[in-house]
Amino acid sequence: MKIENDCLVDLEYELHAPNGDMLESSDNDSLMSYLHGHGEIPPKLEAALAGHKVGDQVNITLEPEDAYGEFNPDGIVAVPRDSFPEDAEIVPGDWVTVEVQDDDGQQSGSMKMRVVEIAPDAITLDANHPHAGLKVTFDLTVKEIRKLSPTEVQQRSQESDEE
Repeated sequence: MKIENDCLVDLEYELHAPNGDMLESSDNDSLMSYLHGHGEIPPKLEAALAGHKVGDQVNITLEPEDAYGEFNPDGIVAVPRDSFPEDAEIVPGDWVTVEVQDDDGQQSGSMKMRVVEIAPDAITLDANHPHAGLKVTFDLTVKEIRKLSPTEVQQRSQESDEE
């Protein structure tokens, strides 16, 4: 079977920085899974995987705008310390969910931000992906491909909408 739309694909991967340093990798217990043709991974990465079969190895380098985005300095914000519960055990590197407000002060959703620094009066958060601004190289091995039924595709879409 080849990778095509509506296939659930499991990948073993290594992600490398421009200098060759490994940023992330999978192991047998944490393969990367995605539903092909549904925008769950960057479009250029998805296009590079189309048509491959189990056992194929794919190597692709993506520019920042095609991977995790450009680094946005406006994504770094200082939030008053008293916006967090006093007993919150927060350390740099943690991810926290932040409620987002529109221009009228109404809650318009939430987003995850990484804790960068903790000071007595403020906590600095970063909305950028940790690899934003980096040209990255994916070394991938296709481990499993399974065609999903229309019901399974719909169920997966509903689950991802809820996250």
